[in-house]
Amino acid sequence: MDAKKLSFLSMIAASSCCLPPLILLGLTLIGVGTAGVAGLSSTLGSLKWYILPFAIIGVAVSYGLYFREKKKCSSGTCRMGNEKLIKSMLILSTVVVFGFLAWSVYPYVVGVDPAPISGGSSSAHFAVYQVDGMTCGGCEVAVNGAVEATGIVDSVKSSFTNEKAYIWYRDDDVDLANFEEAIRKVGYLPKLLESH
Repeated sequence: MDAKKLSFLSMIAASSCCLPPLILLGLTLIGVGTAGVAGLSSTLGSLKWYILPFAIIGVAVSYGLYFREKKKCSSGTCRMGNEKLIKSMLILSTVVVFGFLAWSVYPYVVGVDPAPISGGSSSAHFAVYQVDGMTCGGCEVAVNGAVEATGIVDSVKSSFTNEKAYIWYRDDDVDLANFEEAIRKVGYLPKLLESH
């Protein structure tokens, strides 16, 4: 395998746990059913800490392959094909892999978010859900977007570090099952913990 292909595979591996929830959110927002693949997000998310090291190793090996070929061809006996493309792929894969790593690690480094007080909402109606399967910032974006798409919320804030979603909603007679259904559609398992 050459450096270009390996760096591409490393990018795919690093993004494998964060992209499915975002894709499912997009499909949900345009009205395409996602029932058959909804569990994919939480399944891949649970494997994140196994996948990311392989992606990092893949990038490192890609650089090794690139420099080995460059050294071999520096004597003039061969010509390295598509050197600019290979360099671009290496740089892009490095940014993607370490970007997803940073996105996954940063909240743990700065600490777990405490429960938000108001989420920027003046609404008195509030619900907290345990959301199993959230493992990164992509999960938070997917959950927030899905709940906001219901059109019956003032504000929503989710946190993958404590696997909770905090939802402020407008009306007293809102059916909380709408929030659960929205969260399930993007691949997570919600459980109502409290509501006011």
